[in-house]
Amino acid sequence: MKAPTLADKIMLITIIPGILALFDSPFKKLREKASSIYNKQRGKTLNYLGGDNSEYPGVNPKLLEMNEQKWEEYYICLKAQNETLGKYLSAIPEAVLGFEGSNVKFDCKICISPEERHQLDLVIWEWATIDGKNLVPVEFTENIFESPGEKTLHLYNLQIEHSGQYVCSLGESLTAPYFLTVVNMSDSDFFEVHNPETPLGPYPKKFEIIQGYQLIVDTEWTEWSKCSTCGKVGRKNKLGYCTVYSKEKHKLTLASNSTNETDNAQKITNVDLELFDVFQFGIPCVSHILPKSIKELPQVKSRRNEIMVGYCKTKCQANKIFEVVDKDGKVIEKVNNSAGIYSIAQPFPPLEPTVERQTIYGVKGKTIVLTCPGNLNTDAPIQWQIGNKNLIPEIVSEESKGRIFISITDRIHIKNSRSSDSNVYSCWQLKELAGTVRLIVEKKTELTFSHHMMLFATVIILSVFLHVFVKAFIGRKYAKTT
Repeated sequence: MKAPTLADKIMLITIIPGILALFDSPFKKLREKASSIYNKQRGKTLNYLGGDNSEYPGVNPKLLEMNEQKWEEYYICLKAQNETLGKYLSAIPEAVLGFEGSNVKFDCKICISPEERHQLDLVIWEWATIDGKNLVPVEFTENIFESPGEKTLHLYNLQIEHSGQYVCSLGESLTAPYFLTVVNMSDSDFFEVHNPETPLGPYPKKFEIIQGYQLIVDTEWTEWSKCSTCGKVGRKNKLGYCTVYSKEKHKLTLASNSTNETDNAQKITNVDLELFDVFQFGIPCVSHILPKSIKELPQVKSRRNEIMVGYCKTKCQANKIFEVVDKDGKVIEKVNNSAGIYSIAQPFPPLEPTVERQTIYGVKGKTIVLTCPGNLNTDAPIQWQIGNKNLIPEIVSEESKGRIFISITDRIHIKNSRSSDSNVYSCWQLKELAGTVRLIVEKKTELTFSHHMMLFATVIILSVFLHVFVKAFIGRKYAKTT
């Protein structure tokens, strides 16, 4: 084979860069297109393979710092988990109380290392009913969903059938379970109290120490709800429910009432009391896992749940805009999430709750209670309307002279109902329709009979049947003989 001459080498050196230049432009455009697809989303920079750039920092000081911070957060999470291990060196389960129509959320407390962040989609929530023996995946609906980033489980518009055990898992890693008890609480079960900073009471009840059992009965408070409206004065509330704690796990910061109940000590076993070594955050008084012997204690049985109502005023939020930017920070897409428009670069949004509709038939003269059948995945208080007219609790009670009133739990109470009360009542949250209730009040005709009259009528009917049977039998016998 003839060796290339100097002229051939010069020709190759001249031609090859030109050939590469022809392909460089299309490849460059392809790389830029790929980078634009896997761009910076929600403050996190992704490479063209869809992975987090901080996982491969190389010598980039900024990426190295991000990577180090993520590992530091992971170690802090592990340390916090280790410090909260209970007496039995296991994660502490939590007993949670929920009211029908309210909401709860459960955090997935699994510590995930930075190298496992790409496995977030493998995190699953499972649950079992109170009597269930096997865990099954949670079925997501418009009122039950999880946060895409934190994998927090949200349950809105709670119903009795939601009671049970909830567990978050990733592979073989499990978190401590949540034991949820959903109860239907009437307005009489709540006692309205005022903030201790206000000049007039009543104020929240102080905790009580039951010396015979080394237990404490106290009120566990939820966070304040969202304001019922924006741009003007609205309402907010928070609920306090009765909870039983172990005295050793409860921080005593206020004066309390001590009660000795040694007379009933034989009813409560050591196994019952050891339950509080496991549930260190306390157990609600009506929880399905609280032993019946403890529920029957006078301090537990007589303690009422409390509710606190406050006024609020918040600014109306502007439209929520989602931006997609490239690696250079240039905005290449902008969508208005508040208008229901989403980008393909965003995770799938949760399903919007449907407007629940309900028809109720009431009896004239009886008491009727209307509860909003829907929830827009928020804890904001309910605002009732008839047509375009807002039902203001104070005005409704005054105009009806107390016959109709709206309770502190946002339920409409109608005493001595009339046919004129028949109407369509709509309930709203944050100026959006959550549900409607069509009320039809009818006069019911009641027929009342005394027991003697019923007995006499029964005897007459049986006598007639017996007479017909005998006549038919005798007639048949006579026909055969003839």
